[in-house]
Amino acid sequence: MSKKMKMNFKHGSEAVQNGKLHGATALTDYFYFFCPKCEGDKILRLLDYRIYEEKEINPYDEEENIKSKSAKGFTLQFQIYCENCNHSDTVKISNLGYQGGDHSTNR
Repeated sequence: MSKKMKMNFKHGSEAVQNGKLHGATALTDYFYFFCPKCEGDKILRLLDYRIYEEKEINPYDEEENIKSKSAKGFTLQFQIYCENCNHSDTVKISNLGYQGGDHSTNR
């Protein structure tokens, strides 16, 4: 029997903010997010995605210290879910946000 969850794209909860959401690649180049509420590295499912924002020109490409150029600016938002604890959340990946430096200074 197929279960379909209602996709609700809202701002991510505290559980995925302030460095609490981690992930890694495995044997291949696929990236996996780990549940921020479960012990161990329980892999979250990606249930849906949307293009949250898209720009023809990425404003960071014009920064003086940026050597590379992106094809365009974008933000993708993912609906994530943990089959182990039923935690549901959203997370964004973007090339329009902070683009350099040390992660510890951007928390």
